[in-house]
Amino acid sequence: MPSRRLRQRLIPRRHRLSTAAVLLAVALLAACASRRPAPVPPPERPPELNLGRQDRAYLVDPLEGYPGQVDPGRRERLERAYRALLERADVSGARATAKDLAEVDSGLPPAEVLAAQADFAEGRPADVVVRLVPVGDRFPAYVASQLLLGRAAEQAGDVPLAYAAFRAIATRNQLAFQRLGELHPRALEILGNRLQEALRLHKLDEADKQLALLKSWGPAETVTLEGARSLAVARGDRTSELAAIKELAARRTQDRALLERRAELELAVGDPGVGLQIVQDLYDHHPDDPGLTEKLAAAKFRWRLSLLPRLVQEVAAKPELNKADLAVLLYWLIPAVRYAHPSNGRIATDILDHPRQEEIVRVVNLGLMDVDATLHRFSPGATVRWGTALRSLTRLLEEFGDDLPCLGDAGKGQAAAGAVCTAAASCELVPSGDDCQMAAPLSGADAVELIRRSLKLLGGS
Repeated sequence: MPSRRLRQRLIPRRHRLSTAAVLLAVALLAACASRRPAPVPPPERPPELNLGRQDRAYLVDPLEGYPGQVDPGRRERLERAYRALLERADVSGARATAKDLAEVDSGLPPAEVLAAQADFAEGRPADVVVRLVPVGDRFPAYVASQLLLGRAAEQAGDVPLAYAAFRAIATRNQLAFQRLGELHPRALEILGNRLQEALRLHKLDEADKQLALLKSWGPAETVTLEGARSLAVARGDRTSELAAIKELAARRTQDRALLERRAELELAVGDPGVGLQIVQDLYDHHPDDPGLTEKLAAAKFRWRLSLLPRLVQEVAAKPELNKADLAVLLYWLIPAVRYAHPSNGRIATDILDHPRQEEIVRVVNLGLMDVDATLHRFSPGATVRWGTALRSLTRLLEEFGDDLPCLGDAGKGQAAAGAVCTAAASCELVPSGDDCQMAAPLSGADAVELIRRSLKLLGGS
């Protein structure tokens, strides 16, 4: 076999040159490939706030609507941090700026708003509420604060607080105005529920606070009127109940129960003529209803009472009577008492200068009401109880009635309380013995109705 040197001599020179060129080209390509620069990455996009477009709308310039003065340097820092928060999601920068400004100017409200915006950007609405409620209390028309507070309160589940915040700036911010209208029905519904719950727990002051808000936010809304009525009933305030029922009845013209209650209140503390007309209209539509027959008779009696002196009407409207008041009603509403000629001459030393002396003397000397036999005192200012009133009326029926069998011995002297109660139920002064309420205070309306029923037994109407 030829040697290597011999083989090189046998290969033509041009072939040797071509092979060398190929090898050189391969080497150059390999070198170029090893030195190729790394690809340039695309520019990084700035981070964005983790908020939807709707929520971003609640982050406005922290200085918007702020009524105080902020020096130019702090103003610039606030605005720069706010822009960085929106454009680069620089939450930490916003917090740091807010902290620095608050340390320099303790409690600077725009700094609190900026910090609250950082809280909101991190999804912490409850923290926003804690920060901004005091700011809103100090500056109710501060747009940047109230707008964010409203949205955060809504997310935290406190719709009334959200509504209050939006309401404070509704005339200054279109978004707040829009949200106010959207939240209105739900906010009033929640207040109404809170009011009813407070009444259930007998927290009348708390119920009153909720009603004040209802009247401020929706004075003519049905939920407000219903709340006003419920609170009035809880307080025994028939005048306020009547005011609410008038409005409700105008909206519910077919609600018979509401109309009947309005009639009762008109007769008791309103316009007796209106009350009588309501009952008369109901009776005309339901002439076979025995309940309405009785109500019509009571309405006519109350209307006649309105023709008596103003004093009598005022006593009849009182929620709780004293003994002098009962004497007035017995005297003025029962003709037999007013025109009788008593044979007794009992003395009560504590009525000599009392303005209702004439009425008291008459009922005492007719034996309808008692004077303390030892102290000779009538105690005109003492609260009168149902038991006292029923005892007086059974004595009245015994004195002026025609041997009414329903009385038994209850109308004679000092009958036992049980006998008085039994007689009152038997004579239909009360529906049953369970309704005597002997120790309960007596209202003017209840006294008038007891007297009316007694007059019916005496042949009156």
